[in-house]
Amino acid sequence: MPGPIVVAFDGTSAAEHALLWAAATAVRRGADLVIAATTWWPVTLEPASAGVRLVSVTCVDHAVERVTAQWPGLRVSGLESGGAGELLACAAELDASLLVLAADTRIPWRALVYGADRPLALVGTVAGPVVLEVRARQIRRDALALAFDLARATGTGLHLLHTAVVWHCARAADLAGFVVAELAGWLASYPEVAITYQFAIAPRSRALNRGVRTANVLIPARR
Repeated sequence: MPGPIVVAFDGTSAAEHALLWAAATAVRRGADLVIAATTWWPVTLEPASAGVRLVSVTCVDHAVERVTAQWPGLRVSGLESGGAGELLACAAELDASLLVLAADTRIPWRALVYGADRPLALVGTVAGPVVLEVRARQIRRDALALAFDLARATGTGLHLLHTAVVWHCARAADLAGFVVAELAGWLASYPEVAITYQFAIAPRSRALNRGVRTANVLIPARR
């Protein structure tokens, strides 16, 4: 059985959408769901100051009840995680198989992308593709499996967003060839998934920012 799926929840409509997505994904993947009450403040990886109003436990309790009512067979629990750093620590402690966030402008997703040590999914509300970041010559098998599974389930296709450091730009053709070679077996296993590819010349943060605005789900590469 895979580790639990942890979803950050702050009670907003974007978080509600991410919560439902995470619950449906947990059911499909046979995983438990953990709803983490998360409050985003400007200093993203530090403890909250005394004046910060945290998400109430009652809010999370209601979320657990709603999800349980819709998916009675899903094991759901809630916890308080505080801010971004605490959320990452909770995911690591639980050995989460996936960390889910809403693709919301208030969320410090860049800090989370750079700090995450496990698969992370940024869930949007647009009908775009599943976007998987490929970083230079690194493609993790667990990220590919997740991306293909999600693309097949949603029917929205899979878009590979290839980011690289500046000195790699002159070798874009070589990097594209690397991706094609890596995907050969996956394409045979997922013939129904439409694949598109983009080599991003823009800096990584800018490319990811564009990707998250047009994706159904964005799966950034891990460090």
